[in-house]
Amino acid sequence: MINRLFDTSAMNILTKALSASGLTHQVIANNLANVDTPGFKHSEVLFQSRLAAALADQAASGDGLEGARTDSRHLAIGVPADPSEVSPEVVVRAETTLRPDGNNVDLDSEMVKLSENTLMYQALTQLVRGKFSQLRNVITEGRK
Repeated sequence: MINRLFDTSAMNILTKALSASGLTHQVIANNLANVDTPGFKHSEVLFQSRLAAALADQAASGDGLEGARTDSRHLAIGVPADPSEVSPEVVVRAETTLRPDGNNVDLDSEMVKLSENTLMYQALTQLVRGKFSQLRNVITEGRK
């Protein structure tokens, strides 16, 4: 029963977003640690754009027609993407080179990404704290 209180789509998305933000922080730290490594190619985490697309797809799903799947091998037609199924993916960006040694890490860009990610993480933790605060209010109001 208690699991149902925490197993909401909002909490699942917040949990995934916090995990993706933590992974992003690790990737940025790795990029910064290798800023002077010859031939190093920076990496980035793809999550926010995929989550936004899944949420937009889910919001627009009421307008479309959904196809029936009679076999698990059939393609899903008109079925919106599930935002809780979106996972972060680390990709290496090897298509550019900023320096003659082959390294493509831009220190300024990475520092900006680090600041943005820190703010995102703080905002996500505030949202999770708000969810737990709501639960605490429900529990304490029930005692009166």
